[in-house]
Amino acid sequence: MEVNKYKNYKYTYNFNKQFQKLIEFDKIRIGKILEIFEYSLISYIVVIISTTILNKYFFIKTKKEIEKYTTIKIIIVIFIELFFLIIIIFYLRKIILLFPSLPALYISGFEEHTVMDYVIHTALIFFFLEIITNLKFKMEILHDRLNSIE
Repeated sequence: MEVNKYKNYKYTYNFNKQFQKLIEFDKIRIGKILEIFEYSLISYIVVIISTTILNKYFFIKTKKEIEKYTTIKIIIVIFIELFFLIIIIFYLRKIILLFPSLPALYISGFEEHTVMDYVIHTALIFFFLEIITNLKFKMEILHDRLNSIE
């Protein structure tokens, strides 16, 4: 027999209250926008530097060499490279967090790093994977080969 564990829960959704939170533009909201800008800029610089180094020293195969790989080899290489990139992204996030949140220094009551997930998911991962050219090319080859199997 299942007991309704939510029987005393009162659903209190209020559109007006949620809408007010949406359009509210106080010092905390300004601080969050500034923190997004700050960490996006820092992430962008860190990603440009790290991807330049990775593209020069780690992803050094040419497209012609990659095209000669078997499908199994491409799958294995992509897996190894993604594993390596996840570890790099983990440490890049830690490098980015070495920088203090400027809004937290100047706005009283501001809770730092509440927007870091947005910055990490967009700036760091999206830019990072888009700039690593050979990984993207390997994924395109794999996609084409897997789609050609009938």
